[in-house]
Amino acid sequence: RTLESLFWLGVKRLQGLPNSDNVKELELGQFDWIPLGVVDPNISPVSALNALIDGMSDHETISGQTSLMITPNSYKFKVIDHLITNFHAPDSTLMLLVSAFLGKQSSITGIYEDAQRKGYRFLSYGDACLFSRPGKKLPVERK
Repeated sequence: RTLESLFWLGVKRLQGLPNSDNVKELELGQFDWIPLGVVDPNISPVSALNALIDGMSDHETISGQTSLMITPNSYKFKVIDHLITNFHAPDSTLMLLVSAFLGKQSSITGIYEDAQRKGYRFLSYGDACLFSRPGKKLPVERK
């Protein structure tokens, strides 16, 4: 959620929206991304992220808050193709994020049921898993 939020904050800056120049008080509301995506859907992740650090020294920091809500069937990821996460509680908002990340083709319920059958541990001290967006493969280094 952090990288996706930074993307949309960079888009706000590129579009010159109010309060987007102050990198000490950046803010992204729950559904702020919807109108931003309509205005210019072709802004790349690199240009959006560069817009946030443009003109900053190496010692400056970016600060802010986000309420970005990533839900299935509405949010399309802009920055990440792979996600390392743990197995979340079935009723958490993080399950919505993972479900949105995997898209319609994957059943998060089926994935979690399979993990339970195989003895994976859940929640904060559980096992981690690696998900890739549909159609995206991990880069493999060949020797």
